Amino acid sequence: MHILVTNDDGIDSLGLWALAGALRDAGLGTVTVVAPEEEQSGMSMALPPRRDLTMRLVNPPDPAHAGISAYAFSGTPVGCVLAGVLAETTPRPDVVIAGINRGINSGTNVLLSGTVGAAMLAALWGLPAMAVSQMFVGDAPMPWGTATWAALKCFPLLERLRGHGPLVLNLNAPHLHNIADVRGFRQTRLSSFFYGNVVALDLDPEPADDDGRRRLAFRFLRERLPEFPEHTDDGAVRAGFVSLSVLTPMGVAAELDLSEALAQL
Repeated sequence: MHILVTNDDGIDSLGLWALAGALRDAGLGTVTVVAPEEEQSGMSMALPPRRDLTMRLVNPPDPAHAGISAYAFSGTPVGCVLAGVLAETTPRPDVVIAGINRGINSGTNVLLSGTVGAAMLAALWGLPAMAVSQMFVGDAPMPWGTATWAALKCFPLLERLRGHGPLVLNLNAPHLHNIADVRGFRQTRLSSFFYGNVVALDLDPEPADDDGRRRLAFRFLRERLPEFPEHTDDGAVRAGFVSLSVLTPMGVAAELDLSEALAQL
């Protein structure tokens, strides 16, 4: 089996390499990484510009990941999947996994995520696809091992997607460093969380520069976060569960019941 791993946080992301290394070390197949040269968060399913695209071979940043073929692509996460499927530098993948994203991709925000967008394109190609995201809490160290462990546990579920149309498993892991503290796995629906309701856009009071431009800055308003029921992806993750939602490329939860399989994980 050939597994293509990509993300939207960029080729240097620790989460990307934690996932790629774990998939390789678990013996699940041959792993190839194609990831953006620079961070491409929030790009959703945006196509890359069709001019001046490049793809270059890179060395894994950690010797522990030696032997994993990796390429940096000068475009969006969707472009990385396009390159991974169509470019002759890599074999056509059998499975695509996007992540590990720094921060959960939940609610209506799955429509904005480049990580989810990459998995969506793969699903439209008929490839089993999973997006993997890890909750973060301020500047606390990221528990990449928790999302990695959850992704490996859920990897066999990808086969259940075959024959059900273009579907994506959207996995979100809680911010827990000890696997024993994870309360289990839950199939969830999308929450009502919308990014636009919890951000402000601040305009720099300084005068415009010589070109007439003024700086803008996004500010996250955490106090506006609502309470989330545990049957939703946001609620489950905040309650200590690994959330798994089944999405279509339209961002709507699909009717594929995984409750029995999740109970066995």
